[in-house]
Amino acid sequence: MKQVKHLLGMFLQLLTLSMLPLTILFQLCYGFQLIVMPILLLLGITLFSIGTALRESN
Repeated sequence: MKQVKHLLGMFLQLLTLSMLPLTILFQLCYGFQLIVMPILLLLGITLFSIGTALRESN
């Protein structure tokens, strides 16, 4: 179970670190409403924090 939590945490961190730059590129190429960027940033911070907590849990 410990290894599953560690892998899930790594996956969440990897997903967050790869999706945020892609979101910026999508915004630059296609554009969307301004309110979407802060919402996605807060979602990214939350997912990264959850991933960190899962990786560091015993």
